[in-house]
Amino acid sequence: MAPFEQGLTEADFPDIYRSADAASLEGQKRHLLYTRLRLYFVIFAATASAATAGVSQSGIQKPLVAISLFFFLAASAAEIILLSTRPEESWYHGRAVAESVKTLTWKYCVCADPFPHSMGAADSERLFLQQLSDIVAESPIFLDYSSTGSQQITSTMKELRAADFSTRKISYCHGRIEDQRSWYSRSAKKNERSAFRWGVALVALELLGATGALLILLNVTNLDMGSALAAGVAAGGAWIGVKQYDSLASAYSLTATELALVRAEADQVTDDSSWSRYVISAEQAISREHTMWLARRARVRVPRRRST
Repeated sequence: MAPFEQGLTEADFPDIYRSADAASLEGQKRHLLYTRLRLYFVIFAATASAATAGVSQSGIQKPLVAISLFFFLAASAAEIILLSTRPEESWYHGRAVAESVKTLTWKYCVCADPFPHSMGAADSERLFLQQLSDIVAESPIFLDYSSTGSQQITSTMKELRAADFSTRKISYCHGRIEDQRSWYSRSAKKNERSAFRWGVALVALELLGATGALLILLNVTNLDMGSALAAGVAAGGAWIGVKQYDSLASAYSLTATELALVRAEADQVTDDSSWSRYVISAEQAISREHTMWLARRARVRVPRRRST
Protein backbone atom coordinates (compact mmCIF):
# COMPACT_ATOMS: atom_id res chain seq x y z
CA MET A 1 0.00 0.00 0.00
CA ALA A 2 1.37 3.40 -0.99
CA PRO A 3 2.09 5.90 1.80
CA PHE A 4 -0.94 8.07 2.66
CA GLU A 5 -3.18 6.13 0.23
CA GLN A 6 -5.78 5.63 2.95
CA GLY A 7 -5.55 9.27 4.06
CA LEU A 8 -5.20 10.42 7.65
CA THR A 9 -6.05 8.34 10.69
CA GLU A 10 -7.68 9.79 13.81
CA ALA A 11 -4.25 10.01 15.45
CA ASP A 12 -2.93 12.14 12.57
CA PHE A 13 -5.34 15.03 13.19
CA PRO A 14 -4.73 17.90 15.62
CA ASP A 15 -5.36 17.14 19.28
CA ILE A 16 -8.08 19.77 19.28
CA TYR A 17 -10.03 17.68 16.76
CA ARG A 18 -9.99 14.62 18.99
CA SER A 19 -10.97 16.72 22.02
CA ALA A 20 -13.89 18.29 20.17
CA ASP A 21 -14.93 14.89 18.84
CA ALA A 22 -14.81 13.40 22.36
CA ALA A 23 -16.83 16.31 23.78
CA SER A 24 -19.42 15.89 21.04
CA LEU A 25 -19.75 12.13 21.56
CA GLU A 26 -20.08 12.56 25.32
CA GLY A 27 -22.74 15.25 24.86
CA GLN A 28 -24.63 13.04 22.42
CA LYS A 29 -24.44 10.07 24.79
CA ARG A 30 -25.80 12.05 27.74
CA HIS A 31 -28.53 13.78 25.70
CA LEU A 32 -29.86 10.53 24.23
CA LEU A 33 -29.57 8.73 27.57
CA TYR A 34 -31.67 11.23 29.53
CA THR A 35 -34.13 11.64 26.65
CA ARG A 36 -34.59 7.88 26.49
CA LEU A 37 -35.01 7.62 30.28
CA ARG A 38 -37.57 10.42 30.31
CA LEU A 39 -39.66 8.69 27.65
CA TYR A 40 -39.41 5.31 29.40
CA PHE A 41 -40.47 6.85 32.72
CA VAL A 42 -43.51 8.51 31.13
CA ILE A 43 -44.58 5.19 29.59
CA PHE A 44 -44.14 3.37 32.92
CA ALA A 45 -46.09 6.08 34.75
CA ALA A 46 -48.94 5.93 32.23
CA THR A 47 -49.00 2.12 32.40
CA ALA A 48 -49.20 2.12 36.21
CA SER A 49 -51.90 4.79 36.11
CA ALA A 50 -53.94 2.84 33.54
CA ALA A 51 -53.62 -0.34 35.60
CA THR A 52 -55.31 1.32 38.59
CA ALA A 53 -58.55 1.52 36.59
CA GLY A 54 -58.57 -2.22 36.08
CA VAL A 55 -58.36 -3.20 39.74
CA SER A 56 -61.01 -2.79 42.40
CA GLN A 57 -58.99 -3.60 45.49
CA SER A 58 -57.86 -0.42 47.24
CA GLY A 59 -54.87 -2.31 48.57
CA ILE A 60 -53.53 -2.66 45.03
CA GLN A 61 -54.63 0.72 43.71
CA LYS A 62 -52.55 2.76 46.12
CA PRO A 63 -49.24 1.01 45.33
CA LEU A 64 -49.96 1.46 41.61
CA VAL A 65 -50.67 5.15 42.16
CA ALA A 66 -47.42 5.42 44.13
CA ILE A 67 -45.53 3.73 41.28
CA SER A 68 -47.10 6.13 38.78
CA LEU A 69 -46.13 9.07 40.96
CA PHE A 70 -42.55 7.81 41.24
CA PHE A 71 -42.11 7.47 37.49
CA PHE A 72 -43.67 10.87 36.78
CA LEU A 73 -41.20 12.43 39.24
CA ALA A 74 -38.34 10.48 37.65
CA ALA A 75 -39.37 11.76 34.21
CA SER A 76 -39.43 15.30 35.58
CA ALA A 77 -35.95 14.82 37.06
CA ALA A 78 -34.59 13.64 33.70
CA GLU A 79 -36.17 16.65 31.99
CA ILE A 80 -34.67 19.02 34.57
CA ILE A 81 -31.22 17.52 34.00
CA LEU A 82 -31.59 18.02 30.25
CA LEU A 83 -32.72 21.63 30.65
CA SER A 84 -30.04 22.54 33.18
CA THR A 85 -27.00 20.83 31.64
CA ARG A 86 -27.99 21.05 27.93
CA PRO A 87 -25.74 18.19 26.78
CA GLU A 88 -27.12 18.58 23.26
CA GLU A 89 -25.17 21.84 22.90
CA SER A 90 -21.89 20.03 23.59
CA TRP A 91 -22.98 17.45 21.03
CA TYR A 92 -23.90 19.92 18.29
CA HIS A 93 -21.22 22.54 18.70
CA GLY A 94 -18.47 20.06 19.54
CA ARG A 95 -19.28 18.33 16.26
CA ALA A 96 -19.23 21.66 14.42
CA VAL A 97 -15.75 22.43 15.78
CA ALA A 98 -14.47 18.93 15.01
CA GLU A 99 -15.69 19.04 11.41
CA SER A 100 -14.32 22.55 10.87
CA VAL A 101 -10.92 21.42 12.16
CA LYS A 102 -11.05 18.39 9.89
CA THR A 103 -11.72 20.56 6.85
CA LEU A 104 -8.92 22.94 7.80
CA THR A 105 -6.52 20.05 8.35
CA TRP A 106 -7.16 18.54 4.94
CA LYS A 107 -6.70 21.90 3.24
CA TYR A 108 -3.36 22.29 5.01
CA CYS A 109 -2.20 18.76 4.23
CA VAL A 110 -3.02 18.79 0.51
CA CYS A 111 -1.93 22.39 -0.12
CA ALA A 112 -5.29 23.96 -0.88
CA ASP A 113 -6.05 27.63 -0.26
CA PRO A 114 -5.29 29.31 2.03
CA PHE A 115 -2.24 26.99 2.26
CA PRO A 116 -0.86 26.82 -1.30
CA HIS A 117 2.14 24.63 -2.05
CA SER A 118 4.23 27.75 -2.62
CA MET A 119 3.74 28.91 1.00
CA GLY A 120 6.68 28.20 3.26
CA ALA A 121 6.49 25.73 6.14
CA ALA A 122 6.71 28.35 8.87
CA ASP A 123 4.09 30.61 7.30
CA SER A 124 1.66 27.76 6.60
CA GLU A 125 1.98 26.44 10.16
CA ARG A 126 1.48 29.91 11.60
CA LEU A 127 -1.63 30.47 9.50
CA PHE A 128 -2.99 27.02 10.35
CA LEU A 129 -2.67 27.64 14.09
CA GLN A 130 -4.26 31.07 13.72
CA GLN A 131 -7.27 29.68 11.86
CA LEU A 132 -7.51 26.84 14.36
CA SER A 133 -7.72 29.42 17.12
CA ASP A 134 -10.40 31.31 15.18
CA ILE A 135 -12.55 28.17 14.90
CA VAL A 136 -12.55 27.73 18.66
CA ALA A 137 -13.12 31.43 19.32
CA GLU A 138 -16.17 31.50 17.03
CA SER A 139 -17.85 28.57 18.78
CA PRO A 140 -20.96 29.84 20.63
CA ILE A 141 -20.30 27.75 23.75
CA PHE A 142 -17.28 27.12 25.96
CA LEU A 143 -15.89 23.58 25.86
CA ASP A 144 -12.59 22.10 26.97
CA TYR A 145 -10.73 21.18 23.81
CA SER A 146 -7.43 20.36 25.54
CA SER A 147 -8.28 16.94 26.95
CA THR A 148 -6.22 14.93 24.44
CA GLY A 149 -3.08 17.07 24.35
CA SER A 150 -1.59 20.18 22.79
CA GLN A 151 -0.03 18.92 19.53
CA GLN A 152 -1.92 20.62 16.72
CA ILE A 153 0.34 19.94 13.72
CA THR A 154 1.34 16.30 13.62
CA SER A 155 4.31 14.84 11.81
CA THR A 156 2.01 13.00 9.40
CA MET A 157 0.33 16.28 8.46
CA LYS A 158 3.71 17.80 7.64
CA GLU A 159 4.81 14.73 5.67
CA LEU A 160 1.65 14.68 3.56
CA ARG A 161 1.95 18.40 2.86
CA ALA A 162 5.54 17.89 1.70
CA ALA A 163 4.60 14.99 -0.60
CA ASP A 164 4.27 15.30 -4.38
CA PHE A 165 1.01 16.25 -6.09
CA SER A 166 0.07 12.69 -7.05
CA THR A 167 0.43 11.46 -3.47
CA ARG A 168 -1.60 14.32 -2.06
CA LYS A 169 -4.33 13.77 -4.65
CA ILE A 170 -4.59 10.02 -3.98
CA SER A 171 -4.63 10.59 -0.23
CA TYR A 172 -7.38 13.20 -0.45
CA CYS A 173 -9.56 11.28 -2.89
CA HIS A 174 -9.40 8.05 -0.91
CA GLY A 175 -8.99 9.31 2.64
CA ARG A 176 -11.39 12.22 2.46
CA ILE A 177 -13.89 12.10 -0.41
CA GLU A 178 -14.36 8.33 -0.69
CA ASP A 179 -14.32 7.94 3.10
CA GLN A 180 -17.06 10.55 3.48
CA ARG A 181 -19.08 9.19 0.56
CA SER A 182 -19.04 5.70 2.08
CA TRP A 183 -20.00 7.05 5.52
CA TYR A 184 -22.95 9.04 4.17
CA SER A 185 -24.12 6.11 2.05
CA ARG A 186 -23.99 3.68 5.00
CA SER A 187 -25.65 6.18 7.33
CA ALA A 188 -28.44 6.89 4.84
CA LYS A 189 -29.28 3.18 4.61
CA LYS A 190 -29.06 2.79 8.39
CA ASN A 191 -31.49 5.68 8.94
CA GLU A 192 -33.85 4.30 6.30
CA ARG A 193 -33.96 0.95 8.10
CA SER A 194 -34.47 2.63 11.48
CA ALA A 195 -37.29 4.81 10.11
CA PHE A 196 -39.03 1.72 8.72
CA ARG A 197 -38.67 -0.29 11.94
CA TRP A 198 -39.98 2.54 14.08
CA GLY A 199 -42.87 3.11 11.68
CA VAL A 200 -43.85 -0.56 11.95
CA ALA A 201 -43.55 -0.42 15.75
CA LEU A 202 -45.85 2.60 16.00
CA VAL A 203 -48.44 1.01 13.72
CA ALA A 204 -48.31 -2.14 15.87
CA LEU A 205 -48.92 -0.11 19.05
CA GLU A 206 -51.83 1.70 17.42
CA LEU A 207 -53.40 -1.57 16.27
CA LEU A 208 -52.88 -3.01 19.74
CA GLY A 209 -54.69 -0.02 21.22
CA ALA A 210 -57.55 -0.44 18.76
CA THR A 211 -57.77 -4.15 19.64
CA GLY A 212 -57.90 -3.35 23.34
CA ALA A 213 -60.69 -0.82 22.79
CA LEU A 214 -62.63 -3.40 20.76
CA LEU A 215 -62.29 -6.00 23.51
CA ILE A 216 -63.73 -3.53 26.02
CA LEU A 217 -66.67 -2.80 23.71
CA LEU A 218 -67.33 -6.55 23.42
CA ASN A 219 -67.19 -6.89 27.23
CA VAL A 220 -64.30 -9.32 26.96
CA THR A 221 -62.29 -7.29 29.47
CA ASN A 222 -62.55 -4.09 31.46
CA LEU A 223 -58.80 -3.42 31.49
CA ASP A 224 -58.24 -0.21 29.55
CA MET A 225 -54.59 0.18 28.53
CA GLY A 226 -55.37 2.74 25.86
CA SER A 227 -53.70 5.59 27.72
CA ALA A 228 -50.52 3.56 28.26
CA LEU A 229 -50.38 2.56 24.58
CA ALA A 230 -51.07 6.16 23.56
CA ALA A 231 -48.17 7.24 25.75
CA GLY A 232 -46.00 4.64 24.01
CA VAL A 233 -47.00 5.96 20.58
CA ALA A 234 -46.30 9.54 21.67
CA ALA A 235 -42.93 8.54 23.14
CA GLY A 236 -42.02 6.70 19.94
CA GLY A 237 -42.95 9.73 17.88
CA ALA A 238 -40.85 11.93 20.15
CA TRP A 239 -37.87 9.61 19.78
CA ILE A 240 -38.22 9.63 16.00
CA GLY A 241 -38.24 13.43 16.20
CA VAL A 242 -35.01 13.40 18.20
CA LYS A 243 -33.26 10.98 15.85
CA GLN A 244 -34.71 12.50 12.64
CA TYR A 245 -34.41 9.24 10.72
CA ASP A 246 -36.33 10.25 7.59
CA SER A 247 -34.75 13.67 7.12
CA LEU A 248 -31.25 12.34 7.75
CA ALA A 249 -31.75 9.44 5.34
CA SER A 250 -32.76 11.86 2.58
CA ALA A 251 -30.00 14.38 3.33
CA TYR A 252 -27.29 11.73 3.62
CA SER A 253 -28.35 10.06 0.36
CA LEU A 254 -28.14 13.39 -1.43
CA THR A 255 -24.70 14.14 0.02
CA ALA A 256 -23.40 10.67 -0.89
CA THR A 257 -24.54 11.19 -4.49
CA GLU A 258 -22.96 14.64 -4.60
CA LEU A 259 -19.65 13.30 -3.29
CA ALA A 260 -19.70 10.50 -5.89
CA LEU A 261 -19.90 13.20 -8.57
CA VAL A 262 -17.15 15.19 -6.84
CA ARG A 263 -14.94 12.09 -6.81
CA ALA A 264 -15.45 11.63 -10.55
CA GLU A 265 -14.32 15.20 -11.18
CA ALA A 266 -10.93 14.45 -9.60
CA ASP A 267 -9.79 12.71 -12.78
CA GLN A 268 -9.88 16.07 -14.55
CA VAL A 269 -7.46 17.66 -12.06
CA THR A 270 -3.88 17.09 -13.16
CA ASP A 271 -1.84 19.85 -11.53
CA ASP A 272 -1.59 22.16 -8.52
CA SER A 273 -3.07 25.12 -10.37
CA SER A 274 -6.56 23.61 -10.45
CA TRP A 275 -6.15 21.40 -7.39
CA SER A 276 -6.94 24.09 -4.83
CA ARG A 277 -10.25 24.99 -6.50
CA TYR A 278 -11.19 21.32 -6.59
CA VAL A 279 -10.47 20.77 -2.88
CA ILE A 280 -12.39 23.89 -1.88
CA SER A 281 -15.38 22.73 -3.95
CA ALA A 282 -15.23 19.27 -2.40
CA GLU A 283 -15.02 20.67 1.14
CA GLN A 284 -18.01 22.89 0.45
CA ALA A 285 -20.03 19.82 -0.51
CA ILE A 286 -18.98 18.07 2.70
CA SER A 287 -19.46 21.05 4.99
CA ARG A 288 -22.86 21.89 3.49
CA GLU A 289 -24.43 18.85 5.15
CA HIS A 290 -22.70 19.60 8.46
CA THR A 291 -24.06 23.14 8.36
CA MET A 292 -27.58 21.96 7.56
CA TRP A 293 -27.40 19.30 10.28
CA LEU A 294 -26.37 21.89 12.86
CA ALA A 295 -29.06 24.33 11.70
CA ARG A 296 -31.74 21.64 12.07
CA ARG A 297 -30.70 20.82 15.61
CA ALA A 298 -28.88 23.59 17.42
CA ARG A 299 -30.28 26.70 19.00
CA VAL A 300 -29.21 29.93 17.34
CA ARG A 301 -26.86 31.72 19.67
CA VAL A 302 -24.57 34.70 19.24
CA PRO A 303 -20.92 33.61 18.97
CA ARG A 304 -18.77 34.78 21.84
CA ARG A 305 -16.24 37.50 21.13
CA ARG A 306 -12.60 37.64 22.02
CA SER A 307 -11.73 39.85 24.93
CA THR A 308 -9.71 42.89 23.99
